[in-house]
Amino acid sequence: MEYEEEFTGELFRVFGLRVTSFSLFVVVGAVIGLVMALRRARRNGMDGDKVLWFAMLGIPLGLFFARLVFCLYRFDEIRYGGIGYVFRLDYGGFTLIGAFIGLALTGLIVKKITGVRFLDLMDAVLPGLLIVLAMERFGEGATDNGTGIEVSVRALQFFPLARPGIYEGMYTYAVHMFEGMTALIAGVYVQSMTAPRGRAAGTAVILVAAGQVVWESIRKDDRMMFDMASLLMIFCAALLFIVLILCLIRLDWPWTGKALAVAGFLILAAATGALQFFMEGKFVQAIPVWLCFALSCLTTAALTWISLRVLRAATDE
Repeated sequence: MEYEEEFTGELFRVFGLRVTSFSLFVVVGAVIGLVMALRRARRNGMDGDKVLWFAMLGIPLGLFFARLVFCLYRFDEIRYGGIGYVFRLDYGGFTLIGAFIGLALTGLIVKKITGVRFLDLMDAVLPGLLIVLAMERFGEGATDNGTGIEVSVRALQFFPLARPGIYEGMYTYAVHMFEGMTALIAGVYVQSMTAPRGRAAGTAVILVAAGQVVWESIRKDDRMMFDMASLLMIFCAALLFIVLILCLIRLDWPWTGKALAVAGFLILAAATGALQFFMEGKFVQAIPVWLCFALSCLTTAALTWISLRVLRAATDE
C-alpha cells in the first residue's frame, strides 16, 4: 500500500476515489485548453457555443476511446476482468491513439449538430488540446519513473532531464517531459497563428506527431514493438502521411511533383526506421547509438519540413 500511494502520487480521496497529482495536472491543462479554444474561436469569428459542444462531448468520448484502445492493447485485462473493466476509468490506463480517435469523432459529431466546418473547429480547439497533452505528459513525467534509455553519465542524472528508474541507482531519460515540452511549444506557437483555414490544425498535428516519433524512439519499456518501434510511433507516422496526402489532393501540381513529395516522405520515413533499428542495441558502443539517434532526429525533421511545406502550399491555394 505504501508503494502504491507513492507510485500514484495520491493526494486525497473524494467519495473513495483517489485524487492524484497527475489528475490535477490534467484538470489544469483542460481548463487552460478550454480558455484558449474560446479565445481563439472568438478571434476567428466563431460562436463559442461550438467549442463548448466540443468540450462536453470530447471529454467522455476522448476518455472512452483512450481507455478502449488501451484495453484492446492489453486484451488479457478484459479477458480476466470482464467487459466492465473497460469502464473502470479509476484503474488508469489510457492511450493517446484512442484519445485522438475520440476527439476526431467528436469534431465530426459537432459538425453535424452545429453545422460548423470541421477544419474551422479544429483550428479553434487544437492549440488548446496541445496544452492539455503537455500538462498530461508533465503529470506523467513528474509523478512516474522515466521510461527512456539509461542515463549513465552522472552529470546528466537530474530532473526533469532524467528520473530514478525502477532499480536503485539507475536513472532513465524522462521521455514524457520531453514530449510535454514539445506539445507546449507547439500549442503556444499554433495559438498565435493567423493563417488560412486548416493550416493551424494541420501544423499542430504535424508538429506533435513528429515530436512523438522522436521522443518515443528512446523509450525502453514494454510498449516497444519488434525492439524498434512503438504502436504510437507507427500511428503518428501514419498521421503525418495522411496529412501529406490530403494536402497533395488539394494542390494543382503535376503528378510528377506529387510523386516526388510522396517518394521523399517514404524514403525519409524508411531512413528513420532503419536508424531506429540500428539504435536499438545493434551497436554496443554508446557513440554510434547516439549518432544514429541524431541522424534519426534529422530525418524526422526533414519529414516535418516536407509536410509543413506541402500544408502551406495547400492552404495558400
